Amino acid sequence: MNRFIAIVVLLAVAISITAAGVAWLVTTYHSMMWRPELLKVMEVDLYYNTTDSSWWLRVEALNEGEADAEVYKVEVHGVEVLPLNPPKVVKAGSRGEIYVKLSRDYTPETTYTIRLYLKSGTVYPILERVVRASA
Repeated sequence: MNRFIAIVVLLAVAISITAAGVAWLVTTYHSMMWRPELLKVMEVDLYYNTTDSSWWLRVEALNEGEADAEVYKVEVHGVEVLPLNPPKVVKAGSRGEIYVKLSRDYTPETTYTIRLYLKSGTVYPILERVVRASA
């Protein structure tokens, strides 16, 4: 009787380990293949618009992911943080431009760090760019 219980326990453990291994392989494979929004910043401009006498930020980005990228906040590090309402969207698989009117004055030929915050909460180091302001 003890031998029978040992075999049943051993089989149960083997089946559990196999099921866990299969689940791990499937989720790992899926996470490697699934790409949420994946922005590739192509160009960033911080410029002064003479028609409305204000500073503007233009970000051109390519979304190489499978989900839309929703930018809900823009930060010029150490200067200002601008919430975007509604969020600016770069559609999956497309190239888009985001224009943001800035509220502060900037010094021409000064280096600023720009950060874009996405609704997904994921941090993308490529979104941190240094730009030169020009009048």
